Amino acid sequence: MPKDEFDHEDPMALVGVELPATDRDVEEFTRAVIEEYALIGYSREMIVRLFQGPQFSATYSVWQSRGQAWLDGMIDRVSADWRLGSRS
Repeated sequence: MPKDEFDHEDPMALVGVELPATDRDVEEFTRAVIEEYALIGYSREMIVRLFQGPQFSATYSVWQSRGQAWLDGMIDRVSADWRLGSRS
């Protein structure tokens, strides 16, 4: 079968699933995302866009459920922990 044709019976096909998450899971996930992108040079505004963009379903769901104020607080804490300073 050519590479670009979809095979419904492919046993190696990737399948996404949603798993239940605790408050701590959400906080650790959010912290990890913020740390990763901040440390590779993303500005605060760019990180916020990762959470506000519906094309990024995991981060978007965090932003929808927790809100902008919660996300801002997480970014502030991560920035303080890593001494990232004020990035715009």
